[in-house]
Amino acid sequence: MARIPLVREDDPGTPPEAQEFLKRVEGGLGEIFNAVRLLANHPRQASAFIGFVRSVRHNNTLTPTLTELAYTTASVVNGCHY
Repeated sequence: MARIPLVREDDPGTPPEAQEFLKRVEGGLGEIFNAVRLLANHPRQASAFIGFVRSVRHNNTLTPTLTELAYTTASVVNGCHY
């Protein structure tokens, strides 16, 4: 069980700003991952973080293959299975 609540877009108690954030992410990715639901607890900061991640992933000098290899290597080294 998560200690930080997962924000659900269909929950009537979800603030409008969080709902808008989740809709934007879903529109870009096609689905909403649980990690994004956690970030939606603070939608303004989450939007800034997502922008940073996109910048790092897409605005670099690496080829797409090397970028993916770097992400995969970092995940393996850090024992991340998600």
